[in-house]
Parts: sequence; structure tokens; C-alpha cells
Amino acid sequence: MKALVYLGPRRMDLQEVAEPQVGPEDALVRMTASAICGSDLHGFREASPRRIPPLVMGHEAAGVVEVVGADADPQLVGTRVIAMPVVPCGVCARCREDQPNLCPARRLMGMHFPGAFAEAFALPASQLLKIPDGLQDAVASLAEPLANGIHTASRSVRVGDTVLVIGAGAIGLFAARAAVLAAAARVFVTDRLASRLALVEALGAEPVRADETGEVFAQATAGIGVDVVIDAVGVPSTWALGLDAVRYGGRIEAIGLGAVEGPVSYHAIVTKGVTVVGAYACLPADFERALALLTGGEVDVGSWITTVPLADGQQAFEALVDDDRYNKVVLTP
Repeated sequence: MKALVYLGPRRMDLQEVAEPQVGPEDALVRMTASAICGSDLHGFREASPRRIPPLVMGHEAAGVVEVVGADADPQLVGTRVIAMPVVPCGVCARCREDQPNLCPARRLMGMHFPGAFAEAFALPASQLLKIPDGLQDAVASLAEPLANGIHTASRSVRVGDTVLVIGAGAIGLFAARAAVLAAAARVFVTDRLASRLALVEALGAEPVRADETGEVFAQATAGIGVDVVIDAVGVPSTWALGLDAVRYGGRIEAIGLGAVEGPVSYHAIVTKGVTVVGAYACLPADFERALALLTGGEVDVGSWITTVPLADGQQAFEALVDDDRYNKVVLTP
């Protein structure tokens, strides 16, 4: 089968590779749509210890079940599905607490084992969810980043809150929409790119240019600060912005991993009494909610998507890294 293989910084090559082996509890899924995540771009842009070449990346995926293992449900064959790409061990304390996203032994498709930038991928059948009738596969492939946004916003956003989302990539935009649906009073989204901010108002949120954040938040909150910050970027400058913008006793959800480490103001965290929580991945219930919102039209991403053939994956990655012509690229066979 054909697969888009990551060979190192800025190098993707369409190669012939062996089809994945299907274990007793696995399913082989024929890929129909696989979206490019910002974390995939990190690996493409520069060498990353988290993605070691040669590697087939891709974890925001939809497809049709073609084969299942001996211990999987045979009725899955022929079903349109999305992947829940974080595979937990299922037996540790976190898994027993229904927090599989925090399993210390978790594995991520497209990082720890071959992903969905290929004509087919294999995954435990328990990690697949049926796509509702009427929902297009390309749209369904965005359920994973939407579920991330839902998971983050649902933990911290309360009715009547003011919320700042830093970063208008897919997860930031989805977190903003989830905050709006959670009845936040006002949701601000800031980004450096005007093309991304152009998508914000349609989500019910308010766009703020990166160079206007201080003045806007001071006026909007009477100098008090926002109740919740969701940092969907995760670099030193956005951590600093979040700590500056959040109110005393406020909450910061750190979901972005733009940098491995950086300086943080201990003084701001301590003296403002801020709660800072790391947000990694999501839960099966968040996926179910994401599919329902996409199917019901409460989250409309049709205008975001540009479909690109898998064979043109190198060019798609280059375009996402080098300019802002695309919002969300979904690779198709």
C-alpha cells in the first residue's frame, strides 16, 4: 500500500509499504480522510524527539473497517469509523479511574506506531467510533481535535465566565466554540494571523489581534482579567500572556505544546493564586460529544477544510508551514 513517510525535517515521501498487521483485537481501516494536526507540523518543521523517522504520521482519521481480528466484533466490517488515536494500557490506576488519556503507558497512533497518512491503518477495534449517518468523512476526521477542545473547555469554563483562547489553530478554535456552548459570557480568541481570526466570529467568539490584547482585556474586564485562559499554543510568550490576562484566582488550561520548556513567572502564579492545569488529549465521551456537535451543525467546519490527495502530502505540509493559505488540510487516498 502507499503511505506518506516522514523522513526528517521537511521531508515527506510517498512510499510503498507493507499493510499493517492485524492482531486479535485489532481492526484494519481503509483510510478515507486523515487531517494534518499541528503536532504533525512540529515534526515536519524541525527534528522532534517525539516523532522519530522513518514514520507514518497522522492521527485525525476516518475510514471504513475492512478486516477485524479474531477477538473483535465482526459486525464492524464495512462500518465508517473515526479513530480514537491514544491507546491506553487499560489496566493501570489512571485507566481504572476512567482517565485513559493520562495512562502512563499510552501510545499515540502516528507517533508510537504507524498512523493514518496511508491507504490503511490498524488500531484496536475498541478505539473506533462509528460515524453517524449524514456526516462526511472529511468532517468526521476533525472529531479528534474538536474532542480535545471540548475536554479542555468542559473542565474549566463555567456559565458566565470570560474566556481567553490563545491561538486560533483548530484546537484553539474548537475550544472557543466549546466555551461558547458552555454559556461563557464572552470568549476572546487571539492570534497573529488575520486569516485565522477571520474564522472566530462565526463560532460566536470575539477575535483580538495579538498586538491589541492588553487594551482589549483591560476594557472588557474593567482591569480585573479573564476568568479562564486556554493556551492552545504553548510557547514562553503565550504563557506570559496567559498569566498577565488571567484574573486573581483564575484558571489556565495549558493544551499547546509549541515548546518543550521555557521560563514561567512563579511570582504571577503564586501571588495571583492561579490554577494551572495541563490538558492532554480527551476522553471517549468527548469524542461522542464531538460527533454529535458536528452532525447537528452546532460546530460547522465545512469552510475550513481543504482536501489534498495523499500523493501531494509533501506540498500540503510545506504550504501549512510556509504560509497561511489553508486552515485545515485533510489528506485523502
